[in-house]
Amino acid sequence: MNSKPKSFDELLVQETHIYLCRSVKWTAYLSVFLLVAIFLASMLQMNSLLTLPDLLVLQMPTLCIALFGLAGILYRQPEQHRMGLVLAYLLVLEVAWIYFVVGHYWLTSSYNLLGEYGSLATVDSVTDVLLFTFAISLFPVRRWLLVSVVPLLLVSLVTRLIEIPENPIFALTKFVCLLVIIITGQKVLLQWFRKAILRDAEKQQLLQQFKRMALIDGLTDLSNRRHFDEVLALEIKAAERTGDPLSMILLDVDFFKRLNDSLGHSDGDRCLIRLGEVLHGVASRPRDLAARYGGEEFAIILPDTDLSGARHIAEQIRYELKDAEIPHPDSPLGTYVTVSQGVCLWQPGLDADELLASADQLLYQSKAQGRDRFSAGVAKGEAAEDKVVSSYLS
Repeated sequence: MNSKPKSFDELLVQETHIYLCRSVKWTAYLSVFLLVAIFLASMLQMNSLLTLPDLLVLQMPTLCIALFGLAGILYRQPEQHRMGLVLAYLLVLEVAWIYFVVGHYWLTSSYNLLGEYGSLATVDSVTDVLLFTFAISLFPVRRWLLVSVVPLLLVSLVTRLIEIPENPIFALTKFVCLLVIIITGQKVLLQWFRKAILRDAEKQQLLQQFKRMALIDGLTDLSNRRHFDEVLALEIKAAERTGDPLSMILLDVDFFKRLNDSLGHSDGDRCLIRLGEVLHGVASRPRDLAARYGGEEFAIILPDTDLSGARHIAEQIRYELKDAEIPHPDSPLGTYVTVSQGVCLWQPGLDADELLASADQLLYQSKAQGRDRFSAGVAKGEAAEDKVVSSYLS
């Protein structure tokens, strides 16, 4: 009836996927912004010997990959992207950035364009920004996070060792400290991320439980009266729109009070539960709906079913109930539980109340004619002298 809420593991995979897709978006935006800032800074330097073609050669791969990622993310929903491709894209974008950083360092240090340690400062600035950008982008997946941050840390380490070979301790210390900070931060963020998803999963399960309590009869596990009324109104509208037939069956347990008096209410409840199982098995199509209408009275909605089909269902209920052999020691009809049924075909122009009234009259006829049988007919409006034209089957 209702879709089953997703488990924590399913939600974790789903939310991780959505987060990574969003990471592609803001990482690509940040990449474009950073490239523009570097380009403007290079062009505004009075003594810059780094030519425009040099900059374009260095920046173009990263810019193209960033724009490609934006195009893919902005025009497609997150669920349309495979997680493997999203992760691969982020790593390709990082490779492009490493190409830019290494190339920029090689050109500026070779020509001594930025003065002593100027190339190192540029590398440190860009790699630090990229380091935390990719760490935040990939924190839900630790393995991929490490794959992304370690190369950037190595680039920073190697360039610092090249520039300042006499002081390797600081370079190694920075490498270790940043790696520890990132791993520790990833653990904390992942813990919060998982807790938020766990709360969401619990909330969905709770809402599903409340919804089920509002729509399902607690004893028989069939739909309750409220849900039955809602579905019947919808099916009548659908039948009016499509012209398809619509039938319903109203049925009542014969001499149920005697069963309760002779066996007790616990056995009476077990009788209703077993009858509910029979009705659920008979009303097996996706749109069929079996409901506990009230007390020992039940109802079945049969969309796209004419009177002949509904009579067949009613007969099937009798046979299934006979095979179920639910004890009823105080029934004048036999030793097992039986039901009386009113089988009614809806007619265009009739509302739910008129259909129910017609089915109820047919049910009354079945009881008046001896019970353990069904009466079938076509529903009529309240203005009609006879509400139904019925046929009888014992």
